[in-house]
Amino acid sequence: MASVGGGETKNTLARGRARTLPSRPAKRRFCFLCLTALLLLIAGSSVGRRDARSPVTPNAPAAAPFRQAAETANIVLIVIDAARADHLGCYGYPRPTTPTIDRLAAEAITFTNHYCQIPMTAASTASLFTSQFPDTHGIFYRAPADWQPPFTLAGTLSQAGFTTALFSSNPSASPAVGIGRDFAQAYYRTKPVHQGGSFSPKALLFKFDTWLRANRGARLFAYIHFLPPHTPYDQPDHLTRLFDSTPPSYAACDYTPLQCEFPITGPYHDHPCPALPDWINLYDANLRYADWAIGEVVSKLAAAGILDTTLLIITSDHGEAFGEHGYVWHVGAIHDEATHIPLLIKFPEEAIPPRRIDALTQTIDILPTICDLLRIPYPRDSVQGHSLLPLLAGIGDNAASYTITKSIGPAKYMIRDRDHALLLFREEKPRALYDLRADPAQRTNLIAQRAEEADQLLRLFRRHAQAQRTPPIDFLDPNAQPIPDPLPQLTDLPPTVKHDLQTLGYLR
Repeated sequence: MASVGGGETKNTLARGRARTLPSRPAKRRFCFLCLTALLLLIAGSSVGRRDARSPVTPNAPAAAPFRQAAETANIVLIVIDAARADHLGCYGYPRPTTPTIDRLAAEAITFTNHYCQIPMTAASTASLFTSQFPDTHGIFYRAPADWQPPFTLAGTLSQAGFTTALFSSNPSASPAVGIGRDFAQAYYRTKPVHQGGSFSPKALLFKFDTWLRANRGARLFAYIHFLPPHTPYDQPDHLTRLFDSTPPSYAACDYTPLQCEFPITGPYHDHPCPALPDWINLYDANLRYADWAIGEVVSKLAAAGILDTTLLIITSDHGEAFGEHGYVWHVGAIHDEATHIPLLIKFPEEAIPPRRIDALTQTIDILPTICDLLRIPYPRDSVQGHSLLPLLAGIGDNAASYTITKSIGPAKYMIRDRDHALLLFREEKPRALYDLRADPAQRTNLIAQRAEEADQLLRLFRRHAQAQRTPPIDFLDPNAQPIPDPLPQLTDLPPTVKHDLQTLGYLR
């Protein structure tokens, strides 16, 4: 199927410009930019240097079983859109939302503290495919026609001899918006099978099965992006009836849609807000639909005779906010309900025993992990994630000491370590600090009482921000001109793609 081309998205950054009589704020901005450029040069890379480490895990004996298990394996990477970790059974949710995933988790490595880089599908998928933060890859709603990231998951696996294919029922995770153009095949604009008017996983499952049959004997890499549990919620009726009750621990006072402690602007503040608690019931039913689809993938791999030789990875692009902090939907949200996502890695056969890993991990870690397992070197100057192989092998305690997530509407960041999370807005205030051990729901703002912890995380954020290809200078210099939030540049898309994006809530 032909890919859909696209125009350019402008991701502008405020820059100091020489004037005949520059103002003092302009001079400060110009000096600040010069300082930032100098820091980047010192760092020796346009994306900055990370903590010193080898591009791949050393040949430690403990890593050998993992590499042996992946040495000749196929790879299937499944994303279930908008799946928040705390609604999966294997992450502690008491409802039967994910019986298939739970069974797989009993044979897999489950990462319990995994976070996305941004709760937006196109931008998050770009981070997954490139192992770059949004402020480096620069993609929010779509990629420019000439976007050519230096190192991608599909590109490197193709060079390693894999036959690659992308299957996506969300156009925001497809070549329709310029994402994933380096897959050998992409199925994303075939006429979908409908269940109540929305995209059903059945269309992708049919295409995936056809692709498996056509590529017998090849070494395969498939990226499968199912729309459920993303809106609209059009799962089969019997699944809707399965969750026709009060959600676990539901208390209306915990949900305050559109009553944000911190401001939200742009096209996100008026996103349609379904009635609670029915909204949560529909979401859980649709998550069960995604779980069914994953079961079908497993069945088709078994029927093709390659399930026992497949490395299976299950994750999400972002979560979904029901108003826990005032935010609804996901674009614009920043707390755990929108950013804490599942990650399961199931190795072929029973080569690797199951366990849970509590270290901090993030979306950008998946690409270097796959490369490390396959002994594929990855470039230090473009890959910003960390391989998780040391964690898998038990020869390390952390992939990274902190994670960083960005959101927009307005721009904001959450930086966290194991103990605290710091919320930063563009303005000097408001900001919040949460004690994650005492307050995992992130309800109590301790910014006034924990200045030392906040300053420590702020220093880490500044180091991170200065290392990005487009540093968020308005977060680093209070006198800098604010950078406007990116707006969708999607007007030249084909009518079918625009209709799909409207259905998904990305266009009005």
